[in-house]
Amino acid sequence: MHVVVTGASSGIGTALAREFGTSEGDRVTLVARRQAAMEEVARGIPAKCHIVAHDLSDDTRATAWIESAERENGPIDVLINNAGVENTGWTLEADPAASVALLRTNLVSPLLIARAIVPAMIARGTGTLVNVASVAAYSAVPLQAWYGASKAGLATFSEVLRSEVRRRGVNVVTVYPGPITTPMAEAAYVVFGGRRGLVGLAPEGTPEKLARLVRRAVERRRARVVYPSFYQIPRFVPWLARWATDLVEPRPRPRLER
Repeated sequence: MHVVVTGASSGIGTALAREFGTSEGDRVTLVARRQAAMEEVARGIPAKCHIVAHDLSDDTRATAWIESAERENGPIDVLINNAGVENTGWTLEADPAASVALLRTNLVSPLLIARAIVPAMIARGTGTLVNVASVAAYSAVPLQAWYGASKAGLATFSEVLRSEVRRRGVNVVTVYPGPITTPMAEAAYVVFGGRRGLVGLAPEGTPEKLARLVRRAVERRRARVVYPSFYQIPRFVPWLARWATDLVEPRPRPRLER
């Protein structure tokens, strides 16, 4: 089975690579910007690894790595769109260029990659697409407007595509992680002023447990993963989530130029 993991150089991506690369018979393609970090990941797993250093913020070349991946490891059986960046901070103070780059990385490139790969899965009558969204897709988290918008778009695309292809042999899994103990999450906590108040009460998960749940969803052809399970609450009771997030008062207050 050939599994592709984007954003494989750290955090959730690294955990996914390790989870899907547990045996020598596995074939894994790692896609991310940092070559050295991916080489370190590859050294730690038994699977045959193909490494592609690629910047997904350049959506004009979003699919440029696919040919080499399939030449090295064969047709892609499982595509995991995991690559993502955050720009936690005041919405109107975000750098426009960086924010657009975030949308390209988190939303545009994953959609183009799926568009390029899923038709071949349909032709073979088998395959799985996994899109790693976020609970921010359905819960309006302060200071994460750009990130939340990108993940909401990815989640909607993912859920709609599932309804279109699930009877044609292809399963689409939408993953909704809450806070996960990764370097990216730690950087967000710094902007929030640390784990204090309601922010400090939010349940956190681990990349390893999330990766195991994703693999189970792939094997059992499930539609989605929400982890930690606490975050099923805002998914089904959005008014309660809105009330809770309104209580969060980020620091410092914005200083907007007029």
